Amino acid sequence: MKRVIVSVKSTQRDADGEDTVVELVSSGKYYETVLAKHIIYDESEVTGLGNTKTTIKVYKDSVVLLRTGEFSMRHEYQLGKTNVASLETPYGAVELAMLTHELEIDLEDGEGHVLLGYDISVGGEWQFYNQLYVEIREDIHYGHERSFESSH
Repeated sequence: MKRVIVSVKSTQRDADGEDTVVELVSSGKYYETVLAKHIIYDESEVTGLGNTKTTIKVYKDSVVLLRTGEFSMRHEYQLGKTNVASLETPYGAVELAMLTHELEIDLEDGEGHVLLGYDISVGGEWQFYNQLYVEIREDIHYGHERSFESSH
Protein backbone atom coordinates (compact mmCIF):
# COMPACT_ATOMS: atom_id res chain seq x y z
CA MET A 1 0.00 0.00 0.00
CA LYS A 2 1.34 3.41 -0.95
CA ARG A 3 0.68 6.64 0.90
CA VAL A 4 -0.48 9.36 -1.46
CA ILE A 5 -1.67 12.95 -1.58
CA VAL A 6 -5.18 13.17 -3.05
CA SER A 7 -6.32 16.44 -4.62
CA VAL A 8 -10.04 16.64 -5.46
CA LYS A 9 -11.68 19.42 -7.43
CA SER A 10 -15.46 19.30 -7.78
CA THR A 11 -17.19 21.77 -10.10
CA GLN A 12 -21.00 21.94 -10.06
CA ARG A 13 -22.71 23.83 -12.90
CA ASP A 14 -26.34 24.80 -12.35
CA ALA A 15 -29.10 25.58 -14.86
CA ASP A 16 -27.94 29.20 -15.09
CA GLY A 17 -24.42 28.13 -16.05
CA GLU A 18 -23.02 29.23 -12.69
CA ASP A 19 -20.14 27.16 -11.33
CA THR A 20 -19.53 26.29 -7.70
CA VAL A 21 -16.05 24.90 -7.11
CA VAL A 22 -14.93 22.95 -4.03
CA GLU A 23 -11.35 21.75 -3.62
CA LEU A 24 -9.86 19.33 -1.10
CA VAL A 25 -6.34 18.07 -0.52
CA SER A 26 -6.03 15.06 1.77
CA SER A 27 -3.55 12.36 2.62
CA GLY A 28 -4.69 8.97 1.44
CA LYS A 29 -3.73 5.46 0.45
CA TYR A 30 -3.38 3.72 -2.90
CA TYR A 31 -3.17 0.06 -3.78
CA GLU A 32 -3.88 -2.22 -6.71
CA THR A 33 -5.62 -5.56 -6.97
CA VAL A 34 -5.98 -7.77 -10.03
CA LEU A 35 -9.29 -6.10 -10.95
CA ALA A 36 -9.00 -2.50 -9.75
CA LYS A 37 -6.90 0.39 -8.49
CA HIS A 38 -8.03 1.78 -5.12
CA ILE A 39 -7.75 5.34 -3.81
CA ILE A 40 -8.84 5.92 -0.19
CA TYR A 41 -9.07 9.26 1.60
CA ASP A 42 -11.07 11.13 4.24
CA GLU A 43 -13.50 13.88 3.26
CA SER A 44 -13.66 17.11 5.23
CA GLU A 45 -16.21 19.68 6.31
CA VAL A 46 -15.12 21.74 3.28
CA THR A 47 -16.82 19.20 0.97
CA GLY A 48 -19.92 19.00 3.16
CA LEU A 49 -19.13 15.34 3.82
CA GLY A 50 -17.29 15.50 7.16
CA ASN A 51 -16.71 12.22 9.02
CA THR A 52 -16.87 10.33 5.72
CA LYS A 53 -14.27 8.04 4.13
CA THR A 54 -14.21 7.85 0.33
CA THR A 55 -12.89 4.89 -1.65
CA ILE A 56 -12.55 5.20 -5.41
CA LYS A 57 -12.21 1.90 -7.26
CA VAL A 58 -10.86 2.40 -10.76
CA TYR A 59 -11.58 -0.34 -13.28
CA LYS A 60 -10.67 -0.48 -16.97
CA ASP A 61 -13.95 1.09 -18.19
CA SER A 62 -15.68 2.31 -15.03
CA VAL A 63 -15.21 3.96 -11.67
CA VAL A 64 -16.98 3.04 -8.43
CA LEU A 65 -17.25 5.64 -5.69
CA LEU A 66 -17.90 4.34 -2.16
CA ARG A 67 -18.59 6.61 0.78
CA THR A 68 -18.89 5.35 4.35
CA GLY A 69 -19.46 7.20 7.60
CA GLU A 70 -21.81 10.09 8.22
CA PHE A 71 -22.74 9.95 4.51
CA SER A 72 -22.91 6.54 2.79
CA MET A 73 -23.23 5.79 -0.90
CA ARG A 74 -22.09 3.40 -3.60
CA HIS A 75 -22.18 4.66 -7.16
CA GLU A 76 -20.78 3.37 -10.43
CA TYR A 77 -19.86 5.65 -13.32
CA GLN A 78 -19.84 4.21 -16.86
CA LEU A 79 -19.53 6.41 -19.94
CA GLY A 80 -22.93 7.04 -21.56
CA LYS A 81 -24.89 5.17 -18.88
CA THR A 82 -27.29 6.32 -16.17
CA ASN A 83 -26.86 4.62 -12.81
CA VAL A 84 -28.97 5.13 -9.70
CA ALA A 85 -27.59 5.34 -6.17
CA SER A 86 -29.01 5.96 -2.74
CA LEU A 87 -27.20 8.55 -0.65
CA GLU A 88 -27.67 7.86 3.07
CA THR A 89 -27.44 11.08 5.07
CA PRO A 90 -28.10 11.93 8.74
CA TYR A 91 -31.42 13.36 7.48
CA GLY A 92 -32.54 10.30 5.50
CA ALA A 93 -31.93 8.68 2.13
CA VAL A 94 -31.91 10.51 -1.21
CA GLU A 95 -32.07 8.67 -4.55
CA LEU A 96 -29.67 10.09 -7.13
CA ALA A 97 -29.47 9.27 -10.83
CA MET A 98 -26.21 10.08 -12.59
CA LEU A 99 -25.63 10.08 -16.34
CA THR A 100 -21.90 9.94 -17.08
CA HIS A 101 -20.68 12.12 -19.97
CA GLU A 102 -16.95 12.17 -19.18
CA LEU A 103 -14.77 9.33 -17.93
CA GLU A 104 -11.01 9.69 -18.22
CA ILE A 105 -8.55 7.46 -16.38
CA ASP A 106 -4.78 8.01 -16.38
CA LEU A 107 -3.48 6.23 -13.32
CA GLU A 108 -0.36 4.11 -12.88
CA ASP A 109 1.36 3.02 -9.68
CA GLY A 110 -0.26 5.66 -7.49
CA GLU A 111 0.34 8.60 -9.84
CA GLY A 112 -2.12 10.27 -12.20
CA HIS A 113 -5.76 11.32 -12.31
CA VAL A 114 -9.38 10.35 -12.76
CA LEU A 115 -11.88 12.72 -14.39
CA LEU A 116 -15.65 12.23 -14.16
CA GLY A 117 -18.34 14.46 -15.65
CA TYR A 118 -21.99 13.65 -15.05
CA ASP A 119 -25.53 14.99 -14.77
CA ILE A 120 -27.22 14.54 -11.38
CA SER A 121 -30.99 14.12 -11.09
CA VAL A 122 -33.04 13.77 -7.91
CA GLY A 123 -36.56 12.38 -8.16
CA GLY A 124 -36.37 12.52 -11.96
CA GLU A 125 -35.53 16.26 -11.93
CA TRP A 126 -32.18 17.45 -13.29
CA GLN A 127 -30.22 19.29 -10.60
CA PHE A 128 -26.78 20.12 -11.98
CA TYR A 129 -23.77 18.93 -13.94
CA ASN A 130 -20.81 17.86 -11.82
CA GLN A 131 -17.22 17.44 -12.88
CA LEU A 132 -14.94 15.63 -10.47
CA TYR A 133 -11.18 15.74 -11.01
CA VAL A 134 -9.11 13.55 -8.68
CA GLU A 135 -5.33 13.74 -8.87
CA ILE A 136 -3.03 11.57 -6.83
CA ARG A 137 0.70 11.64 -6.29
CA GLU A 138 3.02 9.79 -3.97
CA ASP A 139 3.42 11.26 -0.51
CA ILE A 140 7.18 11.69 -0.67
CA HIS A 141 7.44 12.19 3.09
CA TYR A 142 5.90 8.81 3.93
CA GLY A 143 6.02 6.65 0.78
CA HIS A 144 5.05 3.00 1.19
CA GLU A 145 3.44 1.60 4.31
CA ARG A 146 5.26 -1.34 5.71
CA SER A 147 4.11 -3.88 8.21
CA PHE A 148 6.73 -4.76 10.74
CA GLU A 149 6.55 -8.22 12.24
CA SER A 150 8.49 -9.12 15.30
CA SER A 151 10.04 -12.54 15.46
CA HIS A 152 10.31 -13.94 18.93
